[in-house]
Amino acid sequence: MLENSCTPNVVIYTEMVDGLCKVGKTDEAYKLMLKMEEKGCNPNVVTYTAMIDGFGKLGKIEQCIELFRDMCSKGCAPNFITYRVLINHCCSSGLLDEAYILLDEMKQTYWPKHILSHRKIIEGFSQEFVTSIGLLDELGENESVPVDSLYRILIDNYVKAGRLEVASNLLEEISSSPSLAVANKYLYTSLIENLSHASKVDRALELYASMISKNVVPELSILVHIIKGLIKVDKWQEALQLSDSICQMVCLTLALPNVMNT
Repeated sequence: MLENSCTPNVVIYTEMVDGLCKVGKTDEAYKLMLKMEEKGCNPNVVTYTAMIDGFGKLGKIEQCIELFRDMCSKGCAPNFITYRVLINHCCSSGLLDEAYILLDEMKQTYWPKHILSHRKIIEGFSQEFVTSIGLLDELGENESVPVDSLYRILIDNYVKAGRLEVASNLLEEISSSPSLAVANKYLYTSLIENLSHASKVDRALELYASMISKNVVPELSILVHIIKGLIKVDKWQEALQLSDSICQMVCLTLALPNVMNT
């Protein structure tokens, strides 16, 4: 192309940058991106996102963040996929506070409720790229961006890091979302279990009450974790009362089919 004076456009450069990143040649991809700028072809949000993802997959999280700030300073606004990619890589590198700041920044500057559809969000991204970051399954017919997935990533990582209070606050913040019904069950169970084991049973009970109020049906295991937590802090009376409630629930469940048959 160059020999025949056919100047590459941003789409061609971006495909090359993405392809080099996919095969681990991130340094070459970055040099190419700098070269396209020198040639007067400015990288777009797709180019930057592919480059950030490339650095992230190699664990070069500092370069990810630096590139993110660079694109913002040059007037190239990040979109939902950019934030998702960077937040995911921050979590994978243990930089949970940085990921939290990015989520808060996205809510202030690019909150998805202002977006009309997924189609606009993923414009310019190949299906292969969208699949590689785990977003394809979340793209349905609804007209809002699946921001809940970012909360799930953060909450899950904060739980694994033992930072349960932050995880609890994030869950309460997003728990009103109807699309999180199934995920809520997993997140509530995980949080309640960890809070109970950490002797923070009062907070576990608060989350359990919140879970019930939002019509998220609990598993029996959640109550077992709470009982263990109550015993751990010597609240035997409360543990016995909860155990008795479980027994009554089980008996009622077993008796219900017989009542219906009669």
